[in-house]
Amino acid sequence: MTSSNIKSVSTTITENNGSKIKGIIFDFDGVLSSFHARIGWPITSAALRVKPDITRDQIYDMALTVLTMLSSIDQNDSKTTLIKFIFGVGKNFGMSNFQVLKFMITMFIVYRKNRKTVVPNIGVREVLREILAQDYKVILLTNTSQGIIDIAKQRIPEINEFDLILTRDDVKVLKPNAIGLIKAMEILGLEADEVIHIGDQASDIIAGKRAGTMTIAVNDETMDFYKQHLRNENPDFIIRDLRQLPNLLRFLRDCIIEDIRTTIDLTEKPFPDDLTINEQSSKPTP
Repeated sequence: MTSSNIKSVSTTITENNGSKIKGIIFDFDGVLSSFHARIGWPITSAALRVKPDITRDQIYDMALTVLTMLSSIDQNDSKTTLIKFIFGVGKNFGMSNFQVLKFMITMFIVYRKNRKTVVPNIGVREVLREILAQDYKVILLTNTSQGIIDIAKQRIPEINEFDLILTRDDVKVLKPNAIGLIKAMEILGLEADEVIHIGDQASDIIAGKRAGTMTIAVNDETMDFYKQHLRNENPDFIIRDLRQLPNLLRFLRDCIIEDIRTTIDLTEKPFPDDLTINEQSSKPTP
């Protein structure tokens, strides 16, 4: 980790925002930047080139299978194990070994051409400006590389104002391992119950749970097929995009929530700003 990635390290946490939440840890792809533009498109494009008759539902199923694998990946898993898994996935969708190999090569080529494509999600810059104007410690923790984040800083300049940035170049072990979150909290003097971790993959939620933070899953409409997989990891909240975050932070500031036992899905109903403290703490929204 280079010192340039740390804006200003201080273990003194101010309380001007009146909230118990002191730190917000953002994932990158799918939260700040479009997942489809950088990662989803190479998968879709490669699948269609290799198997033109593949259906949209089959592509969704394939993506879900791969994402499920990524959320359970172990640092000790060998490349051979992962390659065997991918070949198994291809066969499940009617691909021959040759087609699977062609799919992998095509996906790699398209991804290499597309990997520097950073498209800010709708409303992200405005939300980040609002949050940065308050007293939260703002952190970026991502499995992507520092090179991509350097590009992102040009497309989303607010990232330059984050208190801490940790990429896969800084934290060698990827999420769902919680080491990156624990490291970020230690650097900024944060306790787990003072932190929200926001991500779009099950691996993000698993990492947050392991680190003991509150978890928010982002699930936009293009990833509806993935929502149940997120729910299976029991995030505290599910939102469509970051535009819902400021209201959620105000809700957490004004209400006392002792224990969220069931995911509160804010993609399916209006934000529950009419709930009383007692209702929210005793009867979590299903």
